[in-house]
Order: sequence, then structure tokens, then C-alpha cells
Amino acid sequence: MHSNIQIRNLLTDTDLVCFVVCSLFTKEECEQLLNSERKNSFQKAIFNYPTYYRNNERLVIDDPKLSSYLFEKVKSYLPNQIETKSENEIWTLTELNNRLRFCKYNANQYFHRHLDGIHYVSKRKQSKLTFMIYLNNANEFEGGRTLFYKTKDSIDIWASYIPQQGDLMIFDHNLWHEGEEVISGEKFVLRSDILYTKDSDDDIKGIFCGHLGYIWKILMFDNETLLSAGRDKTIHIWNINGDIGQILTGHRNSILCMEKLNETTFLSGSRDKQIKVWQRNENQIFQLVNSFPMHTATVLSLCKLTNDLFASSGADNSIKIVNINGQIQYELIEHTNWVWQVIKLTDHYIASCSEDNTIKIWDYLNEKCIKTFTEHCPVICLTYDNITNTLISGDLNGEIVIRKLSNDFNEISSRKIIGHNGIVRTVLKLNEKLLASGGEDNKIKIWNIQNGSCIKEFQHENFVQSLVFTNDNKLLSASYDGTIKVWTI
Repeated sequence: MHSNIQIRNLLTDTDLVCFVVCSLFTKEECEQLLNSERKNSFQKAIFNYPTYYRNNERLVIDDPKLSSYLFEKVKSYLPNQIETKSENEIWTLTELNNRLRFCKYNANQYFHRHLDGIHYVSKRKQSKLTFMIYLNNANEFEGGRTLFYKTKDSIDIWASYIPQQGDLMIFDHNLWHEGEEVISGEKFVLRSDILYTKDSDDDIKGIFCGHLGYIWKILMFDNETLLSAGRDKTIHIWNINGDIGQILTGHRNSILCMEKLNETTFLSGSRDKQIKVWQRNENQIFQLVNSFPMHTATVLSLCKLTNDLFASSGADNSIKIVNINGQIQYELIEHTNWVWQVIKLTDHYIASCSEDNTIKIWDYLNEKCIKTFTEHCPVICLTYDNITNTLISGDLNGEIVIRKLSNDFNEISSRKIIGHNGIVRTVLKLNEKLLASGGEDNKIKIWNIQNGSCIKEFQHENFVQSLVFTNDNKLLSASYDGTIKVWTI
């Protein structure tokens, strides 16, 4: 560590790491990192992230040699060990993640408040700290501060930092932060993760334990079999008691959606833009039987239409009606932003919800949108009861809208429930009287549909992403905290 290098601790009233090593990298080093080839290779983040979250541009490279060089330069400033008090574990400094993300912020671009996700190499090796180099000076742009907050919902800024070229910022993944909107000019940063290794190799034991990181989706395949998929690119096959039977691999990125197609077959969709077809053989083993690219961006949702026909929606703003062989039968293009979910209404009609603030009803056989409901913010999730013709949606602002529809899908009545403090990630009708929802306030809520009252709450440690209801009245929930929990209704 050089004695003439200044270190600034940004948060003095917390044990969480958050500091800046000022001018660690020279102007020449920053220019070498941001060479002309990289500077001309940025792509919009919208292909992987929704606009409510971030809208900047980025370039992702895997470069072990550069990562090793950067780690050698900075490691003397990093904590050699980190203790996680909740698990009473000691983690030892290991290396820098080989995946390096160059980020560019033009005017009106931002990265809204968030926590950085943990990069899991294994149960024993994972990232703990964010690594960020500011590649140009703040006099080249207006705005663009790095802001920290005590909680997801805090109004007051806990700490702010005006970037200076060559500064290295290190902070704990558990800190809420944002890249403030740039007003004018261009801002460039290089971001990666500091990896640590756990001394103990004790595995976490318990029901439904096994995923590394976020769980995006759970699906009941039959009364005895649950499927789960997540950020670790795997699908876990569980029995109803939470014992794992199989782990399916093949996707190259996070798996966001799954759908059962028939008694032996299910589908999975991923950020790798692929849809995979899995089939269970006579020995009750699932095997990959087909794989095909479908969207030009993340596959967000899958919906069964018949035993060999399904709908998929994506971050390319499209809905596609596809057969089991991967052949597109119809294509529905009218949304102008991410299509978060598509659901079946009747044999010929589907509904979709989007980042463009709309819900659309489609006659998919005629490739025609027959109805549009416009909301005041992005609509994230849907469910439908075809007995009562009730369409239920959850949105970015935490509201749940319950719409009673006519047989031709006109709105008869609607009412809103202030559902969650944060985005409603999933809604699920349990029966004629009860609705379940999960949100980014880490809660599952059970609602009386008739009067809109919340009659029960359950809690995760992170966002609630997916819900299923079993035949014996058990509600299963999956979360960004990496767990699947079982609740009695």
C-alpha cells in the first residue's frame, strides 16, 4: 500500500465496507482500460435489464489476464477476511471476478437504487464486495454521482460520491446504492466483484436447499414433483418434501421462466435467449430433448396453449406462438417494451402485460390485439380466473388491480389494492375468495378478493419472485434469498 494514496471511508456509522482509494489508477491506465475498441463497443443494457431499473450502456468481457492484473494492483487495500455474523463464517480474500463490465452513461441515463447480486462460483466461493473504477473525470459530465442509502426505501441520501478519474470504489454487496442520472456529457466506469472463499465447507442443510443465489421460478410438475430455476443456470427437481432428485444444466444464463406443456414435458426460458424442452422418461428422469433460440433478448415468460403449442414473451417486446419443435406459428408485435408475462384466457385468447404500462388481450390465431388496458406504470404480472372472468394484475408501484371482464373482455368493473411497498412480482388466485401476491418488500400477502383486505402475511429475506399452490392447500414461495418456503393457508 502506497503511503501517498488517500483512502476515504464513505460510511463511518456502519461495519459494512465502503471506501474510495483516490487516484489509484493513472490517467494513462484509465485510457488504456477504456481503449477506442471498447469505447466503440457498448450496447444498451435494455436487452438484459428493464428501463425502470437501468437504461445505460455496457460492455461485458471475460478477461482473466486483465482481472489478475487489476487484482494485484488493488488487493493490498482490500480486507483480507470478512466475517458474516449471521452465519458466523469467515471468508478469505481470493481474486477478482474475471467478468468485467464497462458501463457508459449518456445524458438521461441512470442505474436506479439496487443491491449488487452475489457472483457464486460455488457454495464456498462467492463475491462479497463490489469493485468499481471511475474511468473519466466528473468535469466531463453533469450529475452521475454514486449515491448510498440505508434501506431500499430511505428518502435521505446516506452518502454520495462525485467520481474522479482513477478512483477505485469498494463497497459491500449489502449496500443500497444507485448511479445518479447523468444530465449531460458521458460517464464511464469499470465494475467487477471481489471474490472470497469460505474456510468451512459445511453445506447448508434443510428442505429445498441447493440453489446458489436468486430463485426466479418454481413450478409444480405433478402432485409430488416441484421444479425450481434460478440465477445459477440450473433447474432443480424436488420431491414434495424438499429432497432433491436431479439438477438439470444446459442454459448459459439465468433461467427466468418454466411451463409444463404436457404430462411428460416442460419448457424453460433464459437470459441466454434460448427455450429448452425437457422430457421425463419411463425411469422418471428428465432429459433435454430440444433447444432453440426464440427471442433476440431475454425470454421472460412461457405459457401453455395446447399440449404441443405455447406462447413465449421476451425483452425484445414480442410475443411468439410456437410449437414444441420450435417453429413459430404466429408473432404478436404491438408492445413497445418488455413483455413481462403472457397468460392463457381461453382457447383462442391470451393476455400480456408490459413495461410499456399496458395489458393487452390478443386473438392470437388471427394475430390481432382486441383490447388494451392502459395503466400509469409498468405492469409486471398477471393471473386470470376463467370461471368468474376476473383478470388480476400487479404493477411497479405495488398496486394490484382486479378487473371483472365480460365474455368479450370488456371491463365491467375494476378496483385497486395497495398491495406491496415495492414492485408486485407475482399474483396467484388460490380459490374463489383468496388471492396471493409476492413483492419486492420481501412479503407474501394473502388477500380477500371480495373486500380487498389482507388476511395474512409471510416474510422472506429478499424479493418474492414466484408462488405455487398445492392440492393440499400449501403455498410455496421462491425468493431472491435463494430459498423456497412452505406456508400453510
